[in-house]
Amino acid sequence: MPADILLYAIIAAGLIFWLRSILGSVDDDEADSMQNRPGMDDEGFMARKNKDGGENVVRLRELSGVRDDLPPHAKFDNKTAENTLEDILREKEDFDLGYFIDGAEHAFIMIIEAFAEGDKETLEDLLAPPVYKAFSSVIDERQIADQTVETKVQSVDRIDIVEAKMTDEVFFITLRFHAKEICVIRNKNGEIISGDPDKVTEMVDVWVFGQPLDAEGPEWYLYETRDDQEEDHKTPIPEAGDTK
Repeated sequence: MPADILLYAIIAAGLIFWLRSILGSVDDDEADSMQNRPGMDDEGFMARKNKDGGENVVRLRELSGVRDDLPPHAKFDNKTAENTLEDILREKEDFDLGYFIDGAEHAFIMIIEAFAEGDKETLEDLLAPPVYKAFSSVIDERQIADQTVETKVQSVDRIDIVEAKMTDEVFFITLRFHAKEICVIRNKNGEIISGDPDKVTEMVDVWVFGQPLDAEGPEWYLYETRDDQEEDHKTPIPEAGDTK
């Protein structure tokens, strides 16, 4: 073997040894965990069958490990929320904040569009009972008035982590969503009574997600909704719930 090739081989072997000593090696269990980690697709969430036989992604699945980094469009609203969540995560080592934010964004879009469509089945899987009761009541009123709502969430531009707290029964995280949507409400004759199909509306809502501490699985539910900024022609999400 030529001397220069032999020299390169020795250097390469030395670099590999050095990297392993710093980064460590991955054993079989860690490799399986890495392969099973969800990404930004549906694999990161539990799914349920919808009425057409397909699957809707509706719940966060159980995740291992804690990830400190957040999606680029998510941030802490205040230092108190950040410090409180850090304290909680020392006890809940199976919670992954980054993946939770991804799942909450999926749930936000799904809930708004299911509410517009009057899809109670999907809403019941995602909402805590008091919130579901409020949403269901509004849907019933809309049906009596022969009104239809057409909503499409265009984007979720920013998510603020506003608060985190742990009660004796539930782990709560409060998020503020800054999003864009198109919402049109029509009467029984198909005439537009609110909104514009060609106009994008800004919406800012605060939602509180919670996970019961005695839950057998990793399910999260929506425990509270409230407007943080009043906007005309947005999807009329009811303010509901109480996590105090």
